[in-house]
Amino acid sequence: MLGTIREVVKLRKVLLPLKDKVDAKEIVAALSQLEGGSELTILHVVKVPITTPLDVEVNTPDWLKELAQELRSMGIPTKVIVAEARDVADAIVEEAEEGKYDLIIMFKRRKKGLGKVVGRSISERVAKATRRPVMTILRE
Repeated sequence: MLGTIREVVKLRKVLLPLKDKVDAKEIVAALSQLEGGSELTILHVVKVPITTPLDVEVNTPDWLKELAQELRSMGIPTKVIVAEARDVADAIVEEAEEGKYDLIIMFKRRKKGLGKVVGRSISERVAKATRRPVMTILRE
């Protein structure tokens, strides 16, 4: 007789790369799918053109500070990292590997028009390049 074995993996460190503002409720909904007690790190990558040096000072956007504070007030331990990079996907993978995150959560929008045909999305590139599990959530 075959039984079902359900293994619960404790995800202590979760990386959430964000480009734009997301409603805190969407993040809480994503985290609710996980076993409790995760530490969330929000990564905001600023893409820097090749003509600009990478040592440019990057400020944390107000929307990101407000989002982190709202999540903390909901009892979710939240850290914010703002990084600059030439390639956003590469920066996400680098942070995921160096930070030894247990999971990467990525919000994804439906591609329209030529976006469906040309190139892969950042979330697809990250999923192929990292050894970390990636959970993709489709946003409308």
